[in-house]
Amino acid sequence: MPAKPIKLMENISTNLISLITFVIVILLVLLLVARKVARKNSFSQQIDELQQQVHSQEIQLLELQDLLARQQSQLEITQQHCTESRIENEQVSKQLEHRIKVTQEQFNKQFQSIEQRLHQQPEDKLYTRAQKLVELGADLAEIIRECDIPRAEAEMLLSIHQKKAVK
Repeated sequence: MPAKPIKLMENISTNLISLITFVIVILLVLLLVARKVARKNSFSQQIDELQQQVHSQEIQLLELQDLLARQQSQLEITQQHCTESRIENEQVSKQLEHRIKVTQEQFNKQFQSIEQRLHQQPEDKLYTRAQKLVELGADLAEIIRECDIPRAEAEMLLSIHQKKAVK
């Protein structure tokens, strides 16, 4: 009989060891489950934070798209104004070029006229001077001497001046 209590003791110790092992395994499983739950909660929080960031970025994206649309609209308006100004400037430039051309032509005509007058025959100048001397009251000898014109022409100038004076 002594062998039975030893066997009983061995069975109890084996059962106790099995029970302790079972409890340790259960505790380890619970610990792993708790850790998984904690991780899941941590992942869930991270997912929530990421979703909030995504939502915030979506709002920023919409605001940026709106800003871009407004900027493009302003750019189009500015481009239109620039185009209108360029066209207007081209028209003004063409008008100014035409005016410059006309003015240059007028200037050239006047310059040619002045050149022609400067190069008039010297006799014309002498007769103009003789006429001025007659108007100032010069006598026949003075007109002939100063203007170097023939006597008959000097007499004719005096005669014309006297007829004008009588009228």
